[in-house]
Amino acid sequence: MKGSWHLGQLAGIDVRIHWTFLLLPIWIYYSSLAAGSGAVAATVAVLLVFAIFGCVVLHELGHSLTARRFGIETHDITLLPIGGVASLQRIPRSPWQELAIAVAGPAVNVVIALVLFALLPVLAATSLLPVGAIAFLSKLAWVNVALVVFNMLPAFPMDGGRVLRSVLALGLPYRSATRAAAGVGQVVAILFALFGLLSGNLMLVILAGFVFLAGRGESMMVEREAAWQAQRWQPMGSSSLEGFPDDRSQQAPSSYAAAPDRHSLPVVSAQWDARNVLGWLSNQSVDEFLVSSHGVVVAVVRKCDLLKAVAAGMGSFSMERLLAGRFLPFRNLRSPSMM
Repeated sequence: MKGSWHLGQLAGIDVRIHWTFLLLPIWIYYSSLAAGSGAVAATVAVLLVFAIFGCVVLHELGHSLTARRFGIETHDITLLPIGGVASLQRIPRSPWQELAIAVAGPAVNVVIALVLFALLPVLAATSLLPVGAIAFLSKLAWVNVALVVFNMLPAFPMDGGRVLRSVLALGLPYRSATRAAAGVGQVVAILFALFGLLSGNLMLVILAGFVFLAGRGESMMVEREAAWQAQRWQPMGSSSLEGFPDDRSQQAPSSYAAAPDRHSLPVVSAQWDARNVLGWLSNQSVDEFLVSSHGVVVAVVRKCDLLKAVAAGMGSFSMERLLAGRFLPFRNLRSPSMM
């Protein structure tokens, strides 16, 4: 994700933090001071935020490691002010797999809460920690309970919404299940926003907007996939690239034989995510587009090939990564030495 910094790795998965996350502890600190709390209490509040987001990382790791069991790797885990995001390479089309992956994150918070609740009486009885530290851990335990409850709300594409879709998909077509889950999620998002406005909770309003737009975006992708399925393109979420052109070769497909008029084609940045590029191109009546890196046009890509890559679960990949990994057939417009 753009604007994020690499913190390290957990189980071979990159953990990143977006720069906007830093606004959260600053806001918490000065809000505590403004409410009349001293500097010590404000600092403890900030430490609690960091502890909570440590639990969020473990939550996302639960999703990621469960997905790995089904052969789905995770590009990275990114921390945002509204929570964490695990960028899976693809969303499974098996309802049972999606159900397992969705439940795995909240299950981690359940374990954390149970461990803390079990330790608190022991720590209090033995006086191993000061009263303030025990109160801190007690708050952390209850926050994990809140995370479970909140994440299991049917606000697609949050965990509860994905659980809802996976359950619906057991008896309905995937498209219908997604449409229903997205509809429920948008209603819940609107309720979030109203509650946030009435209570003055700006963070909840922002989260509601994220849930509404993310759910709508994923629903639109599934609808678009259904339209392309009618034209016999590979379905979204397929576990392989079977039926794709040979993406390991630098040789362009035969349909690339005629050189396009480069001045009439739209240009996208190599740093853009594939899903964003596809959304932007949806309003462009062209079959091909150009990819630019550092102001230089480096490749010509067909829109239908990009759709196949997104349908295969690589929508979060940047165009640069798709081209460098040969996941997309393309015409190379630069020297191989620059690749």
